[in-house]
Formats: sequence, structure tokens, C-alpha cells
Amino acid sequence: MNASRLDFRIALKGGNPMMFVENLQIGNSDNKIEQLEHEIQILRTRMLEQRELEEQLFHAQKMESLANLAAGIAHDLNNILQSVLGYTQIALLEKAGTDPDYEIFQKIERIIVKGCDLTRQFLTFGRRIHSELQPLNLHTKIIEIKELLHRTIPRMIDIEVYSTADLNLIKADSGQIDQILMNLSINAKDAMPDHGRLIFKTENVLISAHHPLTRFNAQPGPYVLLTVTDTGTGMTPEVKKQIFEPFFTTKAKSNGTGLGLAMVYAIVKNHNGFIDVLSEPGQGASFKIHFPALHAQAATPGLLQNDGPKINFSLGHERILFVDDESDILKIGREILEKHGYEVHTAQNGEEALKQYNRFKIDLVILDVGMPGMGGIKCLQQIMALDPKAKILICSGYAPSDLVRKALELGAADYLTKPFPIENLPRSARSVLDKQS
Repeated sequence: MNASRLDFRIALKGGNPMMFVENLQIGNSDNKIEQLEHEIQILRTRMLEQRELEEQLFHAQKMESLANLAAGIAHDLNNILQSVLGYTQIALLEKAGTDPDYEIFQKIERIIVKGCDLTRQFLTFGRRIHSELQPLNLHTKIIEIKELLHRTIPRMIDIEVYSTADLNLIKADSGQIDQILMNLSINAKDAMPDHGRLIFKTENVLISAHHPLTRFNAQPGPYVLLTVTDTGTGMTPEVKKQIFEPFFTTKAKSNGTGLGLAMVYAIVKNHNGFIDVLSEPGQGASFKIHFPALHAQAATPGLLQNDGPKINFSLGHERILFVDDESDILKIGREILEKHGYEVHTAQNGEEALKQYNRFKIDLVILDVGMPGMGGIKCLQQIMALDPKAKILICSGYAPSDLVRKALELGAADYLTKPFPIENLPRSARSVLDKQS
């Protein structure tokens, strides 16, 4: 019997049409009919796998776009908040505690700090966060956080922790792992209003070259799998698709911002990990997170660690070049630095900064790495080319960790994150100026 070629052109919802080709033996005998049914079943499975992969890729691209948008918004907000915070704190410095306006300015300051916390969440989701990566035992971290959970999770929810023997270490930021565990725990608590079980499990797993995760750039090799399971209300497929999107929440407006799981997603990605959720209505939820295992090696120092002596926060007299594209930030920075005795020159872009640096003997450059035009990194490179011993303090409303690391490798002495309390500016300036060249 001759083989017949069957061409299937199937249009998937939200995707491009796909062509499937099968060579089938078609005849009248029962076994040939069974073979046809078997081949059709294989075809259906392939089609479903292709559709699932397409949806996952679309979701990953959408999350990346949202992350970039969030980081961009946070950058602009941080510049605005830096200006408002600066003016408010200058007003507080100039007013006595008995002044009737003093308490009002304190309230404004507290509100601004809340705004700063929100932008930090944006930056976390946008993965513009700076990670202090150190070898970490995930099981030990869960045991530590369990003590805190006993004070925040209702007693009718049982907390269980399981781990494989000889669990591999991962390279992680301890504080950010805390955020993952706390956010997943709070999410589980809200899904179990009456009672239930919250289960943490850690185990070593090996991802092969044919593992489904390799479709999403997962490198084959050893991983540590963290599974956080609850016995709560579960999720519908529609909710599960949106669960990691910022501001998506099924809670009442007063009970959450919808950023918790978005932050979990971002932190996992920032650790080169992968997260998935398994859930059905009434069947609870299980979050599975793969972290690359750490091969035996010495601990890598975290970014911007400083084990030196405490800073003597004193007045200065040196000449500082302050470079930022925001005029209000320049005005505030100049005022607070001049109050501490420094001579301050300002520039709003890299080109102007280089002219100022060539014109005056500059002792310290405070440089925003997120400027338009030449950009902070290129400006830093050119200053270091002019003077390899130049002292540079970089700052920005956001900057990816690799950009900050590059700036430090190029010669920057330290990094200051916007928005910062105004007293941190002269303190950081003094610290960099006092460092040996």
C-alpha cells in the first residue's frame, strides 16, 4: 500500500498559521485504521505543544516589554522625587522644630519616601536592581523565614518545610530571596482564608539539553528547584495567565497593589532563574522556581560592599563637578554641597562636563549615568582617559546591574541611587574624596 502525504494548515488563535506534514499509510484493515488514529493523535499533540510554546514566548515578550516600561517610568519618577525630596529636606534644615510648618514638611517627606518605595518596586519588576550575590543555601533561608512567617501567617495554616540532603548552593541576593518567599507566602495565605497547608520544598534537579526550559534559554546543568505549594482556592486559566503582570490582583483594592508576584517574577529572572505556576480552581497552587546551582567556588564580593572604617562626615573645600540632565537636581545638589564648603560646578550633559573638566582642576565628578546624549558611561570613559586618577561618584534613577558594574570597572569609585536623602550626597562625596587614588 502506498503512503499518502497529508498537509495540514492550521490557524491558531493569536498566532500565525502553521503547516504540518504527515506521511500516512491508509488502508481498510483495522491495524491501518489504528495507525491512522495514532498518527493523528501524534499530530494533535505536536499542535498543542506548538501552541503552548507560542503562548509562552508571547508571554515572555510581553513581560519584557512591561519590565522596560516600568523601569522607564521609575527613572522619570525618581528624578521628580529626588527634586521634591531635596527641596523638602532643605526646608527642614532651615526651619526650627518649633516652626508651625516643620511638621507639615515632615509629613511631605514621609509621603515622598512612600513614593520612593513604589519606584523601587517598579525597578524590581523592571530588573533594574543591584544584587548582592553571595553563595546561599535556600533551605537554610526558608528555615530562617519560617520563624517570621509564624508571626504573620494565621495559626490555622500549617507551614511545612522539606529538603533533599546535600542541597546545592545557589548564587543569590539574600534580601531578594526573602522577598520571593514572603510574597509567595502572603499570596498563599490570602488563598486560604480558613485553614490549609503552606509547603516549601527544595531539591537538586538536572536540566538536560532536551528539557522544555531550554526553549527559553535555560542552560543545561544542575539547578535547585524551589516549590511553594498551598492548598487554597486555586486559579482559573485566565488568572494564571496574568498572575505575574504588574498591578494585576484578584484582591480588594485596599488589600494589595498587585506588584507582589510581579516582583517575584522579576527577581527570579534577575537570578537567571525560571518560574512557573501549576493551579486549577479548588486545587490550590504550586509555584516552581528553578535557580542555577552554584558550582564550588569562592564567594564573589557583592556590588559596592564597603568594609572599611566609618566615614567621618565633615566639611570639605574641594572642587566638585556635578553632572545631571535635571536642572532642579543640579540646583539642590549644588546648594547642599556648597553648604558643606565645597566649590561646585555643574553640567547638564557629557559634552559640557568634559569642557568643564578640562577648564578647571576638578577633585571629584558626580555623574548621572542615565543622561541622554553622550551618556554617563562614555563621559566617564573620556574623563578617565584624560585623567586615570580621576575620582568619580556615579548616580542614577535606575541603571542595570551590569551597567553599574561596568562603570565601577572603568574607574568609578562608588554608586549612589536616586532618590537619596540630601545628606547622603556630601557624605558620599567625602567618602570618595578620602579614598586613596
